[in-house]
Amino acid sequence: MNHRMNDSMILKRTETGQDERNRISSVELPPRAVTGCIRGVESAWQRPANADPVTWEYKTTLGFLPMDDVRKDDVLELPGHGEFVVVNVTPGRRLLSVIALQEKRGAE
Repeated sequence: MNHRMNDSMILKRTETGQDERNRISSVELPPRAVTGCIRGVESAWQRPANADPVTWEYKTTLGFLPMDDVRKDDVLELPGHGEFVVVNVTPGRRLLSVIALQEKRGAE
């Protein structure tokens, strides 16, 4: 399967660091543009038995070049779809396969 790496996305990453008093805090790195291939976006929903609101989940499968720096827990902002959290990164010989999720509740 031939993938065109022409879908632009914004990658957001946070890292943990220590200050001079050894306190651990998260630091948000500047967002950067990455180019990859959106291979598919799937949606699913479930309604709990009690009166809680409906939970929607969107799952996207993405492809990147093996040299791209995409890690688990990164946030990818996809145009027209919103922000997704990376949950799985599988390096391959020619493609870096990424699975990312987005969850919404009720009428968000």
